[in-house]
Amino acid sequence: MKRIIASVIVASSLVAAAQATQITINSMVPGRSEVFTINYKGQNSTVYAGAQSVSVNGATPIALYCVDLDHHNKFGDSYGVNITGVNVLNNSTQVSNLMTNFWSSIASSTDAAAFQLALWDSVVDGADGLSTGQFKGININASISAKVAQYQAAINQSGPEDLFIQVYQATNHGPANNIHQDLIGAEAVPEPTTIIALAGIATAFARRRKVA
Repeated sequence: MKRIIASVIVASSLVAAAQATQITINSMVPGRSEVFTINYKGQNSTVYAGAQSVSVNGATPIALYCVDLDHHNKFGDSYGVNITGVNVLNNSTQVSNLMTNFWSSIASSTDAAAFQLALWDSVVDGADGLSTGQFKGININASISAKVAQYQAAINQSGPEDLFIQVYQATNHGPANNIHQDLIGAEAVPEPTTIIALAGIATAFARRRKVA
């Protein structure tokens, strides 16, 4: 099973390498964000916390979350990215555990906002809580705080979900090095029969390109 998945990943990577990946930040996903004040590296700022609606190469929008507080996005921004695995992030095991435990259960603005806060705290501080470290939440309400605590209680154990986790790393951050966030998202791993079919399609596509 693992060999089949690995083959599909390699084949898909070869196909994807043929074109640059461009993403467009459309908006926040409706009903999947809240606004908070956070403190990052000693500076307070008011931000959206939750899922961003993002189109990849013009396709139907998907939900992605920020893993990069050193840069900012604006609605309508388009920029190039490299799609990589979760291992490029700080504290990647914690991030992966957070994703595999809770990704499919995010169903409200409270869930999404708490998930985003937990992601930031994991990447920046290794999930030390919202009241200490380089990343802090300012006056976070009780329901969000409780949900973050629930997420972080499972941060050191892998979850039941089989996911392809992808990090969208910006290829540039602008002349002032302050724009274009790195983002993260996931898709469910297909069933074995689907994986085999995808492998065949990717192989056929690669052969046609070689002939051409």
